[in-house]
Amino acid sequence: MASITKKIKKGRTYYYAVESARVEGKPRIVWQKYLGTLDAIVERTERAKPARPQETVIFEAGGVAALLRIAERLQLLELINTAVPKRAQGPTVGHYMLLAAINRALAPKSKVGIGEWYKETVLRRRWHFPKEAFSSPRFWDHMDMISEQAIDVIQDQLALRIQKEFGLDGQTLLYDTTNFFTFLATTNDRCNLAQRGHSKAKRHDLRQVGLALLVTRDHQVPLFHRVYSGNLVDVSLFPRLAKELIQRRGKILPAGETTLVFDKGNVSDEAMERTVVSGQHFVAAAAANRVPQLLSAPLAQFEELPGLPGTKALAQQEIFWGKQCLLVTAYTESFFTQQLNGLTSNLVKCQKKLLDLEKGLINWRKGKARGRRPTGRGVKASANRILASQFMKDLFEIKVEEEKGLPLLSYAVNHKVLDRLINERLGRTALVTDHLDWKPSQVIGAYRSLTQIEDTFKNMKNIDFLHWQPAYHWTDQKIKVHGFYCVLALLLATLARKLAREAGIDLSLPALLAELSAIREVAVVYPKGTMAHRKDHITLSRMTPRQRKLADVLEIALILGG
Repeated sequence: MASITKKIKKGRTYYYAVESARVEGKPRIVWQKYLGTLDAIVERTERAKPARPQETVIFEAGGVAALLRIAERLQLLELINTAVPKRAQGPTVGHYMLLAAINRALAPKSKVGIGEWYKETVLRRRWHFPKEAFSSPRFWDHMDMISEQAIDVIQDQLALRIQKEFGLDGQTLLYDTTNFFTFLATTNDRCNLAQRGHSKAKRHDLRQVGLALLVTRDHQVPLFHRVYSGNLVDVSLFPRLAKELIQRRGKILPAGETTLVFDKGNVSDEAMERTVVSGQHFVAAAAANRVPQLLSAPLAQFEELPGLPGTKALAQQEIFWGKQCLLVTAYTESFFTQQLNGLTSNLVKCQKKLLDLEKGLINWRKGKARGRRPTGRGVKASANRILASQFMKDLFEIKVEEEKGLPLLSYAVNHKVLDRLINERLGRTALVTDHLDWKPSQVIGAYRSLTQIEDTFKNMKNIDFLHWQPAYHWTDQKIKVHGFYCVLALLLATLARKLAREAGIDLSLPALLAELSAIREVAVVYPKGTMAHRKDHITLSRMTPRQRKLADVLEIALILGG
């Protein structure tokens, strides 16, 4: 057993670590190590204490690394730079677009703030560019380099790489549109895309731009998008895009292997004839005036559908757009309840407004009203505006007469029409497809999958992740580039979700991005002059079991360790 002993030499005390043992029956020192003087021992002990950290620096890591890894697998940086080359100086166009896409997915910032955000992520250590390289003016300059033709080339090449690297089930493709309001002034004449139209966010007072999107049914991976003028209605837009959609789909899968699903707002003779001629399979909703005989069929003729509780269907074949098609009318109890609730609510609102209009006319007759004198024509116009909601003009019988030079309003609910709506119309959806061999449940299932693309649009309006806004752009070209990297953000996130779901982690897109964003990289900084200051001390924040599994599935170590 070792012990410490001291020796005095020339009046000074020195210490040794020694080990003793019996040799031939006598105690002897068999091993010793010189330790030095007491002051030297104390000094070495002080130096051996771990240095106290000066500060810690926290970086965005998990979400950035996961999306960057997917971009690497797609070779997205190289793809963009091939389509939009520039002189080898500073960040490439691909760096700007990829940074914008990752930022949109995780923490949407304006161009003024994106450089500061970049500095606080692992991208700074990965790319080695200073934050000043991503200033607002430089972002504008690089956005100017990207044409609509370049965006189309990138989309086409990217769809092929997605199919090759990640594998897509492209048997069913979903198409839909949405719009995003802007704060562009009415006097801004540099932008033709932003126009006033029917705003899905109910901001009819603002100019808006539209976004058309084609996604896979499984995982809602975007394959094609188009930014369009905000005043275009779907039925006018779809004929223009139908040919383009079909051509782009053909670059991924043959026509006979895919089915395009879209809503009735896109159905027109021109678009459908083009679709039929191309051989593209389709499932679409049909307007009520196209198939009145099916929608009004007695409910007793409908059949229950196994696997779709609360749903009944009636199917028959007819010729549409010169092709034999299968027509399926679906009746759903939940849809009936929703429509009946909306119908009742609108009846009450319209009745109250008509009553207020009638009271106003009575006040005029009593001489208690002021303002412009009412006319029969004006009263009819007001009544029509009140009854603008679906079915209301059919449900109310309006009569405007004149008495003593003033209009007289009377109204009543048409109960025969109300009974007919309840028994023959509410809860029903008419669907049409060229798949003659499909069962009604397959047609209905394909159409209902459109709700998934609606969820995609909701994600793009989420204030925390994948947010389209803020969009501080005022020219058509920059708005199209903005749409491009917003869809890239959606693409990277949906592919991350695809990998997570295949590994058994089923989360919504916002929940997945929140989990990944919670994984942070922590750098421990020591004071200058200490031994610890000579090397980096970087580690990851403590992760939950789910976060560890996500980190493994999404291979973030390949980014953080690089």
